[in-house]
Order: sequence, then structure tokens, then C-alpha cells
Amino acid sequence: MVLASLLEDDDLLREILLRLAPQPSSLPRASAVCKRWRGLLTDPRFLRRYYAHHRKPPLLGVFETRSGRNPFISTLDSPDRIPPERFDLQRHDNFPKSVLDCRHGHVLVKYWMQEDLVVCDPITAVL
Repeated sequence: MVLASLLEDDDLLREILLRLAPQPSSLPRASAVCKRWRGLLTDPRFLRRYYAHHRKPPLLGVFETRSGRNPFISTLDSPDRIPPERFDLQRHDNFPKSVLDCRHGHVLVKYWMQEDLVVCDPITAVL
């Protein structure tokens, strides 16, 4: 009974939710609990505090640069594991390329045939 009454306090619940692990599945799974939790978790002020509290997002994975296909290799376990085909750079075109660097969700790609550098956003599939 005491726990139920404590969780009625939105400020206390926000403080508890703020400490959820910074994994990709944490906030979506918690927001599925009920409408009240979804409202708290999608509030822009809460999200700013959440990202400030955890500072550095988790490493989702790496691109293998020794092969010609540059496959994505997830570093997370299920349910946060990202399938390699989600970040498949070959789905855009079949030109030979290599990954040079990644920062903040963007990938710097060098096309060998055209000697071009391209910034790619593999999440939205935009080159």
C-alpha cells in the first residue's frame, strides 16, 4: 500500500524513471506501461533531464571496415540488438566504398570509384 501511494507522486515517479538504463528499449518499454507513464516519459523536459543525466548514449555497434561491404555489427544484447541489415550501406547502391568515421549517428563514407566523400545517415537511409 505504501509503494502504491508513493508512485502516485509524479515527481517521485519522474526521479525513478530518470534512472532507467540508457538503452534503446528502456523508454519505449516503460512508456507502454500506462498512459500516465507515457505522458511523463515523452515530456520534452523529462527527456532533456534524462539525456543530461546519462550524458553519453550507448554504443549501438560498429562498422567492420576490413571487408568491402562494411557490415554493421551490433554491440548490444537483445532486445536492444540492431540487425545488421538495418544499417546496410550497400542497400543505397553497389559502388565500392569504405567507412572512414562515425559521429552522432552519421557515417562518413568514401566512394573509391568517384573519389567522393559522403555523409550518410543510416537510420533514415539518407546519403
